[in-house]
Amino acid sequence: MKKNLLLTLLACFVFYLAGAQSVKITGVVVDSAGTPLQMANVIAYQKDKNLGAFGITNDAGKYQLRNLKKDSTYVLKVSFLGLKTIVDTVKNIQDDLMKNYVMLEDENMLDAVNIVYDMPVSIKGDTIIYNADSFTNGTERKLGDVLQKLPGVEVNEDGDIQVEGKTVERVFVDGKEFFEGDSRLATKNIPADAVGKVEVLKNFNNQSQLKGLGNDDDRIAINIRLKEGKKNFWFGEVTGAIGQGDDAVRYQAKPKAFYYSPDVSINILTDFNNLGLQSFTFREYLRFTGFNRGNTRASGSTINVGVGAGGILNLQANRAKEIESKFGAFNGSWQVNKALSLDGFAIFSSTDTEQETTASRTFIETGVVENTEDRSFQRNQIGIFKLGADYKPNENFTFEYDGQVNLSDVTQFNDFTSSRSGFVEDIDQNESQKPITLDQSINMYYTLSDKDIFALEARYVDAEEDPFYNAIRDRQGIQDPEPFSGNLGLDPADPYNINQQKFVESQKLDAKVDYWRVLNKKSNINFTVGTSIVNQDYNTNIFQIRNDGSQNDLTDPALGNDVNYKFRDLFGAVHYKFITGKFTITPGVTAHSFHIEDTQLDNTNELDFQEILPDFNVRFALRSSENINFDYRRTVSFTDVENYALGTVFNNYNSLFSGNNQLTGALNDRYSLNYFNFNMFNYTNIRAQLSYSKTTDAIQSSVNIEDINQQSNLINSPFANETASGSGSFSREFGKIRASVNTNLSWSTFNNIINGNARESQNINHGYGVSARSNYKEGVNFDVGYNIAFNNSDNGGQINDATTQTITLNTDWQINKAWFFDVDYDLNLFRASGDVSNNYDFLEAALFYNKPDSKWEYKVAATNLLNTEALNNNSFGQIATSTQFYTVQPRYVYLQVRYDL
Repeated sequence: MKKNLLLTLLACFVFYLAGAQSVKITGVVVDSAGTPLQMANVIAYQKDKNLGAFGITNDAGKYQLRNLKKDSTYVLKVSFLGLKTIVDTVKNIQDDLMKNYVMLEDENMLDAVNIVYDMPVSIKGDTIIYNADSFTNGTERKLGDVLQKLPGVEVNEDGDIQVEGKTVERVFVDGKEFFEGDSRLATKNIPADAVGKVEVLKNFNNQSQLKGLGNDDDRIAINIRLKEGKKNFWFGEVTGAIGQGDDAVRYQAKPKAFYYSPDVSINILTDFNNLGLQSFTFREYLRFTGFNRGNTRASGSTINVGVGAGGILNLQANRAKEIESKFGAFNGSWQVNKALSLDGFAIFSSTDTEQETTASRTFIETGVVENTEDRSFQRNQIGIFKLGADYKPNENFTFEYDGQVNLSDVTQFNDFTSSRSGFVEDIDQNESQKPITLDQSINMYYTLSDKDIFALEARYVDAEEDPFYNAIRDRQGIQDPEPFSGNLGLDPADPYNINQQKFVESQKLDAKVDYWRVLNKKSNINFTVGTSIVNQDYNTNIFQIRNDGSQNDLTDPALGNDVNYKFRDLFGAVHYKFITGKFTITPGVTAHSFHIEDTQLDNTNELDFQEILPDFNVRFALRSSENINFDYRRTVSFTDVENYALGTVFNNYNSLFSGNNQLTGALNDRYSLNYFNFNMFNYTNIRAQLSYSKTTDAIQSSVNIEDINQQSNLINSPFANETASGSGSFSREFGKIRASVNTNLSWSTFNNIINGNARESQNINHGYGVSARSNYKEGVNFDVGYNIAFNNSDNGGQINDATTQTITLNTDWQINKAWFFDVDYDLNLFRASGDVSNNYDFLEAALFYNKPDSKWEYKVAATNLLNTEALNNNSFGQIATSTQFYTVQPRYVYLQVRYDL
């Protein structure tokens, strides 16, 4: 019934879209010579100076003003930089009108420049400038709310920003990076009332000296221009909340402060809460610790040195049974003089997480059904510190330095119960680690002449990790058999207490030099030489704690590791970029020489080989905002010391692993075709994508399974892994409503060896969605969507079909100038083979009171109003299929007070 009701509402909205158009004004804008003017602004104001509608002329000079009220009088302003503004009055409009305009030269250029900043949208070269107040209605609270209202801009649940379907790389505030340009921290924390202009920087390159040399056409950044009242003094807010949930007091304390001046910027963010709000997520941690500070083309080879993972949990939908978060962050920059600027940040995060999961797993090879209950607690404490300098004494030379230290202290405890084959096994697991990483980079860019440009980019990472793992296995009521069929050689015990210590020390240096020779305005050639060097020391040992408390060290050399691992990649590349007509073509090739060396068990093993990696890119620009892009590249990827170490590693209570020191790199050939079209005339955004990749010599697992116990190692698979995907989306604005449809399709096949037999898995996924969002100045607004996804998986003959439907509905009601009501509802419907049916939904609501011109805001909110107990999900893998029930936070009700500084 819920599903049918929401689908009915969705249908009503769609029919509303069809009939929502009212009176409109259309026409053409030309200059004195009769030439159509593209990107002229045409704005309609009512008598009370409220914005009625606005339009942007297309390449034919056409404009349209939609959703105008009948029986109303409008003042039309036609503006274009350098030309005299036209002011026209249309009285008591009754029917659709056509109004054409001829614009003349303006002798007062200063007035023309001032007009630009009153336009809702203006274009300056590669920059689109949005006037935020032209699109907002005063109910927005954070930057993300503002961006959602801008044509062509989207913000997803994680805070990632997309413009015209392309992901924004960095966020600046008044030209200064906000926490390394992180989009989520910006969208979730910058107050909406501080935003004056939003500048979309297309064809972005952080180094002006490199702009236009490479393929930067799809790179985008945004710059937030603050309102005049938010500069040269402190602003921000203090938020506090108190409430009740799960028989405990719920709280939040969240003060934030910002200061911006021409020379100094300071951002201070804090958040202490047990409302289940994750202040610093796993994705943000990866973003800050894995940030690539280079501005030039990648080499085509990668080696994954798994350092600094930190152990932080990646929660399902940011939900868990209990989350308590403490977060503090400082970001600042100082323009010391015209040549030198300093910047840095410090981030502190402490998160306590309790999770509770029940699951049923069926192991495909053995047919064993395992029912589990897992209750876990994790404390994750993180510190990230960065200091950087940018020295640019003149336009021809730039020097950048960044130094960063990442610290973590992670502990996790699992109370795990496994029921299978007529018995129950209690398993306690304890994990801890305190990794530390020092990450430094130096970049230099030098322009010798208009035709000769050089770049040096180098990065050095030094990391230490010390993960510890302990599992205590105890079958209830019986003498425990030795796990893993006695392969560990443990002393008889009841229970079995197995421990493993690891220590990994890693150094990695990446360095390369680029030289560009600019041949003419339409072509250049780029030469690159570089290296990647890795050195790692890896030590592991497994030991048993006997029932009497004594320690049994497992001395068999095959049950421990003492490995020194070295990797070296020397490479050289050449790329030629040229423009012919509407085509930009960039072919290239990179030659690599690889050397891998490991010393273990008193032996040294060396591998040497070479690879030639071609790449090719062609871009067809139909017009400034419509293009087709084809890209092909061959890459090679390697793994690190843990997968080259031959000794057995105790990875999990039911999993042993050993490496393979004969592994070579995995080759990947990837083809992609993309189409983008954004029409500022009617705010239509079309995006389509096709891609295909084939991996040969893929690094895959060879697994032996007995009961639930697994012993695995790695091989270069003789079978190719393949993936093909396609997606498309269409969105358009109809007056005050933005509607969109999307679809996606993917096919993949990959192979593993299980109990000596090759097993191929194939997956086919396809999904379809429709959504609509309104942006009225007053009254009720809505954001409604429906998605359906189909999955078909074939794991060695084990076929599973699944269908997932998701319905989302967000409505907000600006009741008057002071009251605001917001409701969010999500419904998930899951069906799978074997009559599996999992459904869950969430309802949240909040009532705000903010008297106009008052610094105080009051909010009464409730989360999980339906008191949903668990998320349900199913997975279909090569080893096992499983159904999980993931306990989530219960209903919380709280009062929140915010004071604007």
